[in-house]
Amino acid sequence: MLKSWLVKRGYLVETAPGASEAKQMVKEQPFDLILTDIRMPDTDGLTFLSWVRKYDSDIIVIMITGYADVESAVLSMKAGAADYIPKPIEPEHLFKKIDEAFQIQEYKNKNNRSSNDFILPPGKDYQLLIRQLDQLAEQNEHRLLIGDRGTGKVSAVKYVYEKGILPSRPLIQLDPDQLGGNKSSNALYDNQEENRSALMEKFFAARGGLLYIRKVDQLDINLQNELLNILTKQARDEHYTQVIMSTEKSRSELERSLIPKLFRLLDEKSITLPTLKGKKQAIDSFVSHFLHFANQTLDKQIQTIDQAIYKQMYDYAWPGNIQELKNCVIQAALLTEGKHMPADIAPRLFGKIAIRQGSSATISTPMLNLRKENYEKEKIMEALRLAKGNKTMAASILNIDRKTLYNKIKLYNVTT
Repeated sequence: MLKSWLVKRGYLVETAPGASEAKQMVKEQPFDLILTDIRMPDTDGLTFLSWVRKYDSDIIVIMITGYADVESAVLSMKAGAADYIPKPIEPEHLFKKIDEAFQIQEYKNKNNRSSNDFILPPGKDYQLLIRQLDQLAEQNEHRLLIGDRGTGKVSAVKYVYEKGILPSRPLIQLDPDQLGGNKSSNALYDNQEENRSALMEKFFAARGGLLYIRKVDQLDINLQNELLNILTKQARDEHYTQVIMSTEKSRSELERSLIPKLFRLLDEKSITLPTLKGKKQAIDSFVSHFLHFANQTLDKQIQTIDQAIYKQMYDYAWPGNIQELKNCVIQAALLTEGKHMPADIAPRLFGKIAIRQGSSATISTPMLNLRKENYEKEKIMEALRLAKGNKTMAASILNIDRKTLYNKIKLYNVTT
């Protein structure tokens, strides 16, 4: 009956006879909302709600209850349910509850997008960066972002998009890893036309909006020529598409990777993102930001961090920059019980320091040393391990949306 009502309102709906079947379905699909009875044959609704909150905290849960279970429904809201609805259920009342739940979630997301928003910490380097990005958004020009791993290139692109492009215009991303091989492989040579089509398909999908090309240095010569045409021959009309590219290569390495005309065009007005090493004020700012996000996502109440952990953070070289620091804070939050993050968790965060040079340290970090084969699959597995299986947190660690994470889990047959 409920499915029939909801399908008529345009929702895609699945049903499950009990919690066991529902859990399996949640593992396979990124559901937006769950309607569940408080009383079920194999478990109670509160236990199921607790599992959902830990597995994917972005799923909205509305409890269905008989009048005798109102007290349990109130407890369920304290445990994280969005709302409850008593039986017998009236269709319009149900639709109103669902609409309100989605509106509340959208409001929360707009006012608390702590996981991926562009963060501006103190310091001259970041003040310069924000001025450059503001100018880029205002002028709607093409640009190259140069930055080491984890310096926030994706977040910078999103900042430019949200500040400079109308929300109705598309933001499309192209990763050379999605193309047929790398520049030196025979597969790429054989698939040149296919790769050109893939580039142009992305470009037309971004029409009037923004196309973000990651690892531009990995494009083969033919694709570089196509890109050069896109950058230099576009008309400034309603279909004009801004193109932002990024690379982790140094300028000298980039010059060897790109055709001369493209390199000169990109190098002229490139933007370099600062690294995190040695920037205490920036580290403090990022830690505060990510701890706030971890508290909300993991339902923690951590208020203070032991100074010994801060010292380790200041001394560490952060080869993975902001992304690595974010993962560190999330892992620390998972290890913390109570309101204070204790010093005794530091060894589990930083391990044994292998090399020390002056005030900086270099250590082995799993997320930075994954094997090249099955690289993406291993990244997903490591993120899930760090997040203790929480899909919302794992998606944040990987800097992708949760629906993309579900698709990749299914693609790589990752056990969750």
